[in-house]
Amino acid sequence: MKWFSSNLVLVCGLVLVLGAANVASGAVPPNNDCDDAKGVSNVTNLSFDTTDATFDGPGHYINSPNIWYCYTATCTGCATVSLTGSNFDTKLAVYDGCGCYPSLEEMIKSNDDFNGQQSQITFPVKAGDKYLIEIGGFNPTVTGQGVLNISCDVLTTQPTNDNCSNPKEIGNVTELPFTTICATFDGPGHYFTSPNLWYLFTAGSTGEVTVSLLGSEFDTALVIYDTGACYPKLGDIIERNDDFGGFLQSQITFQATAGNQYLFEVLGYNSDEVGEGVLNISAGGEPPASNNDECYHAKPIGDVTDLPFDTTSATQDGPHHCLYSPNLWYCYTAPCTGEVTVSLAGSSFDTMLAVYDGCDCESAEDNMIECNDDTTISRQSEIVFDAIAGNQYLIEVGGYGNETGLGLLSVSCDGIMPDPPSKDDCEHAKAIGDVKNLPFDTTGATFDGSGLCMTSPNIWYCYIATCTGDVTVSLAGSSFDTMLAVYDGCECYPVSNDLIECNDDAGAGYQSEVTFAAIAGNQYLIEVGGYGSENGEGLLTVSCIGVVLPGKSDLGDAPDSTNNYDRQMCAYPASHTGLPYSIKANYPTVFDDGSGTGPYGPVHLNDEMVAYLGKTITREIEADTGPDEDGHNNIRPQLSSANVDAGDDSINRTSVSLPNCCWTTIEYEVTVVNPSVDLWVNIWLDWNRDGDWDDVVDCPEGPAPEWAVQNQFLFNLPTGLNKITSSAFLPWHPEDIEHIWIRITLSEQPWKTGSNPGELGNAGSGPQEKYLIGETEDYYIIPEMTCSICKDHDGDGDIDMDDLVFYTAEWLENCP
Repeated sequence: MKWFSSNLVLVCGLVLVLGAANVASGAVPPNNDCDDAKGVSNVTNLSFDTTDATFDGPGHYINSPNIWYCYTATCTGCATVSLTGSNFDTKLAVYDGCGCYPSLEEMIKSNDDFNGQQSQITFPVKAGDKYLIEIGGFNPTVTGQGVLNISCDVLTTQPTNDNCSNPKEIGNVTELPFTTICATFDGPGHYFTSPNLWYLFTAGSTGEVTVSLLGSEFDTALVIYDTGACYPKLGDIIERNDDFGGFLQSQITFQATAGNQYLFEVLGYNSDEVGEGVLNISAGGEPPASNNDECYHAKPIGDVTDLPFDTTSATQDGPHHCLYSPNLWYCYTAPCTGEVTVSLAGSSFDTMLAVYDGCDCESAEDNMIECNDDTTISRQSEIVFDAIAGNQYLIEVGGYGNETGLGLLSVSCDGIMPDPPSKDDCEHAKAIGDVKNLPFDTTGATFDGSGLCMTSPNIWYCYIATCTGDVTVSLAGSSFDTMLAVYDGCECYPVSNDLIECNDDAGAGYQSEVTFAAIAGNQYLIEVGGYGSENGEGLLTVSCIGVVLPGKSDLGDAPDSTNNYDRQMCAYPASHTGLPYSIKANYPTVFDDGSGTGPYGPVHLNDEMVAYLGKTITREIEADTGPDEDGHNNIRPQLSSANVDAGDDSINRTSVSLPNCCWTTIEYEVTVVNPSVDLWVNIWLDWNRDGDWDDVVDCPEGPAPEWAVQNQFLFNLPTGLNKITSSAFLPWHPEDIEHIWIRITLSEQPWKTGSNPGELGNAGSGPQEKYLIGETEDYYIIPEMTCSICKDHDGDGDIDMDDLVFYTAEWLENCP
């Protein structure tokens, strides 16, 4: 089954309306659609032209006018697809197989700029296998003429360590050559998602290890993981590096423990950087002095098990109440209220151990809780003490007399875990707008996140910009030494490309502040924590000092034959109906077609951002004329193309289930900026595929109106992105047509009779005086049509009795 993106450009057979002469002008390339991909093998300077192309496809990487080729590999090795010599800024993607539309998982590689602004990809192939090639421009406005070159090199092969599950085992090396040109991406994607290679390093000694890519010929990135297992988790990251010492190549030095395994991920900057490089690894036999050798540099920890340490090169500092040997320091934050056990069991020497109340080195002399030399069964130390959740305790580790050596530290808390704040995890970020002195407390928080700015206990907020301009986020007035980060978007977890700014101290104080440029209605993730392991009570202020964005008006993008070009548009082309003709579109999309009679397409003025569908909204003045924020009018009657509003994102078109005459719902998303406004949602579906939403068809279960969701009332929605399930309705489908047009409208008033009651194309229209707020989105999709009650209704991955309980509760709440 093929799924159609909301960015799909629908081209109908205009020959029935305009005549053959009109069809011939502005010739659309024959391989304009994925289904019509042109078969090729190796080619040299094959010319192409996307000037009159339209967009067709899944939109995984390209959303500009595009063309398609189906390449049959002539060798087993590495194929290179190049657009060098083209006269426009190109983009290129390659997929495994020639099925349409390819899934994101089937995308092998993508590239924007390789040679100047032209694209090139090298990827592994097998003789006789087919690969889908998609060619387009940098953005929806970029088209042009170009040349395509494809070659296959049997002498070049995919690197053997291209997959994390098959890393190359390695030790100390000098100038070890590698290439990512024919590699693909494999891994968790904690940093970048460019083609990558994997190495497995086993430390021969405890000490510093330096991994360097200096001398490589491309812009590299490097990640070191504290594990040898695939795929490594976010918490396994020891360090990440893009550019080192002013170079575009990467280098990391980290502390390794003898016998432990470490994964090295070698890749390129961003998502498509590849090239040839050299790898250097050097491991010293002796460890450096520990960075937590002094009390003032105590290492922050929580519960740990067998954390390695080494006091061999440590020095002695501290109050000398318990230890006189070289010592190390840890600052422990208790995760529970109860008994904490600190143990040095498994260490290789005669240890000593002390615990202090608080992590203040100056007062440690008066705050010692306990000192221990030997347990009853060994010469290793252990202390059990009562702790309070969130409080900090200083741990001093050393040896009896002047003894030193390798050791293991374990700390565990047995007691009552406090409930974390609701916004403690990134996934539970609290939605906010502009706020002044909003109180917060990180005392009971834990750390989660990607560690791009801080690793202290942290909390999260999702800010929706109230204006376009400078936004200032300030922690002034907080009671502790803070850290602050702002990211573009509220997806968890953010990656380095999302980081807008990280700040420790602003001005003369220890509190943080960030000012950044925002766009009204966009979302920004705010991370609040402390320097090192500090936590405490604080105040958050967020203010936007730009100008509230006026005129963010919105219209739909379904085809409409009452348009400003006086051109008939089709709702369903003959190729989608099985009929010898196309079906005329009578959907009300254009507001002012010059007739002054309507039906009027819905217009949402949005002079102030209150609420809109999905995560984004693009501005347009009219559906088929005038300026448009995303570079294209929503419909283009002169080309009979529609469905090109880049802001349509509230419905996941790949998960729409409309089983014939079987009760169902649609899930959609709404972003709320001002939570005090009541909202109404209406959804229309063209069940009988006649080009309008005016009808009611019959099912054995009852009538199925095309006005399927009628004035669903939304109230008290919190600020931010909300996931909503529609009220239940009955779908209906004819036998031969799978595609369907859907309209969803969000507004400040219920839909009653439309602008032209009783007239063709009235359903889905808007008021002549226009809506004040909201958004209209139209979708052209192939839905799932199978009716099955055996589903994972509660989304837990299992089909069991819990699904029956969930389904029954949903039915009682939504069904008539």
